[in-house]
Amino acid sequence: MNTPKPQRPRRTGPVLLREEERCRLLFGPYEPPVVKRGFLVDEVRGQVPFGYFTNALIPWPKARRSGKSGSGGHVLCGDLLRALAHESGPAICHYWGVSHSTVVNWRRLLGLVSHTQRTEGAQRLVKLGVELAKLPQSREKLAQAHRGLVLSARHKARFHSAMHQGWRQRFKARRAAYQKTGRFPQATKSDPWIPEEEKLLSQLPTGELVRVLGRSTRSIQARRSLQGIRIRRPWVEKLWEPHELRWLGTDSDRVIAARLGRTLFSIGNKRRKLSIPAATCPYWTAAEEALVGKLSDAEVARRLGRTAKAVLHRRIKLGMALFHMKNRRSWSAEEVALLGTDVDAKIAKKLGRSLQSVALKRRVMKIPVKPVLRPWTPEDLAVLGTMSDVEAARKLGRTVLSISNQRFKCGIKAGFNRRWTAAEEKLLGTMSDQAVARKLGREVGAVQGRRNRLRIPIYSTSRP
Repeated sequence: MNTPKPQRPRRTGPVLLREEERCRLLFGPYEPPVVKRGFLVDEVRGQVPFGYFTNALIPWPKARRSGKSGSGGHVLCGDLLRALAHESGPAICHYWGVSHSTVVNWRRLLGLVSHTQRTEGAQRLVKLGVELAKLPQSREKLAQAHRGLVLSARHKARFHSAMHQGWRQRFKARRAAYQKTGRFPQATKSDPWIPEEEKLLSQLPTGELVRVLGRSTRSIQARRSLQGIRIRRPWVEKLWEPHELRWLGTDSDRVIAARLGRTLFSIGNKRRKLSIPAATCPYWTAAEEALVGKLSDAEVARRLGRTAKAVLHRRIKLGMALFHMKNRRSWSAEEVALLGTDVDAKIAKKLGRSLQSVALKRRVMKIPVKPVLRPWTPEDLAVLGTMSDVEAARKLGRTVLSISNQRFKCGIKAGFNRRWTAAEEKLLGTMSDQAVARKLGREVGAVQGRRNRLRIPIYSTSRP
């Protein structure tokens, strides 16, 4: 007689939490709008025809459907907007008779709650869940739900066979891609190493391998340890040649580091060991010292091409007091009249003052800043609705909020990104991303993102 197989216990919702507590409304009551016929104003779609009321705990009007199938959807208006902004998702699902994904889509369309912020109702459920999870009964039930069944030998063999088969397929695909393009495809944590990659472990340093192989530093170090390969000596440990030592002190350390291909720390450390003075510390002249103390340290540093810290040290060494505000440049009537006529940055550039000085003077004079409102042209309005708000904002050089508000004001429905066709995807990798973007009328970032998603190598003129 066959014995029944033990079943895995199914995980449920929050343990020891009653349904009335999980679905409690905090900011009720919520009343549906009074309507029998006519039209209602939806927050997203605008004016929609009234269809019927739902049979939920809180009856809510639905729009009349336009086609033969589907429904018109709930009308986002009235107290439903207030509930979406303050109540929890399970409470809205329970009383309005909708699914959790519907509530998420409503909030995403309305922009009421961000991904990193919770409503008051959701915060209450989180606190209840934390308190209930601390109880011994809850911990026991959670432990039982996570205890799985032991796999039999046959199931283990099938699992390992499928895992090895997938590993072999990825290995062949990676090696074929390298032999075809001459470039190593971008690797993930589970992608196997091919022999061509392992040959480079003893030939290149870790930083170069990260760029060439597209693998992480930890993955490269672990593979070297597994293969017993000694880590390549870094560049900073290489011996100094005589011609390299002759360069020290002839120019700034940053220029010498770029010229010799060494780090800035290596150049400075070697120069200090050999007692070679730096070439970027010229002596202070009498004309330069005359400016110290008469102007602010930042202004003296800007005029002399030195750092503010160097000016500070020189002023302290000379025993000069800090530049006092009474010695600052006074404001004329003509300069004050310009405040508020344009943005602070342009006013500061026109007057030869700092941005902080202009902003401080404007706030002291209680002069409001001039709002920079860019008018909407017919060409800008024609773009709305033809693509997503994010893509339209990138194309027009505006913010996403500005695009969304103008689209709602004009009654234009939200658009979606243009779908990629098979003919367009065939062009990826056959020419540079800039050329493909110009030919298809897309953004360079969109072309690059699609090519990376399809794992198509970048176009190279040296490809065979």
